[in-house]
Amino acid sequence: MYVVNLNRVGKDDVMLAGGKAANLGEMIQAGFPVPSGFCITSESYDQFIRKNKFQSVIEKYLKKIYLDGSRSRELSQELMDLLSRGRFPEEMKEDIVKEYEKLGEKVPAAVRSSATAEDLPEASFAGQQETYLNVRGKENILDAVKKCFSSLWSERAIEYRKKTGYDRRKISLAVVVQEMIEGDVSGVLFTVNPTNENTHEMMINSSYGLGEAVVSGKVTPDIFTWDRKE
Repeated sequence: MYVVNLNRVGKDDVMLAGGKAANLGEMIQAGFPVPSGFCITSESYDQFIRKNKFQSVIEKYLKKIYLDGSRSRELSQELMDLLSRGRFPEEMKEDIVKEYEKLGEKVPAAVRSSATAEDLPEASFAGQQETYLNVRGKENILDAVKKCFSSLWSERAIEYRKKTGYDRRKISLAVVVQEMIEGDVSGVLFTVNPTNENTHEMMINSSYGLGEAVVSGKVTPDIFTWDRKE
């Protein structure tokens, strides 16, 4: 299965659709207004790697990075550049384009990585991979998907998995493509206060414009805290 509509996935589909897509599917099923979109599955990523014979290349680069940490940035960038030049299997490419065209001709889209290891009990991989905003046209969509695939092997992502001891053989990636929504104000809601782990408090970090600025740390957000008991 190369692509699946977001309204067809949920919490039991993390290994297929990644954490982000699975949670979006849950929100759709709960009746929240979620922008239209689809998910390019982790099976697509795995097939992309196999068809381009990239697995041995990844192992080769990881060995170099682990042996010489001083060159990790240079080597990981080389690896990402190489992966982003890979070719999609023709059927996969056609399925992605077909789903994008359903959103509308040249509709601006958000192309978002959705890792199968996001938000685990022992570690959080959210934000480790790339997101591309306001992407227009099928060729640019395809290019952004490949860049999301390759971002699984960024210096930051590799280092985080190394520190947490996560088995790199288990890692995979799905990609969410959604109609772009231009927000006047955006933010992130934490259902548990992350600063003190108080389960009776919720926290929102927000800023003007798109939420990506908050998630990526490009801005210092406004912070609002609510007591659940009130």
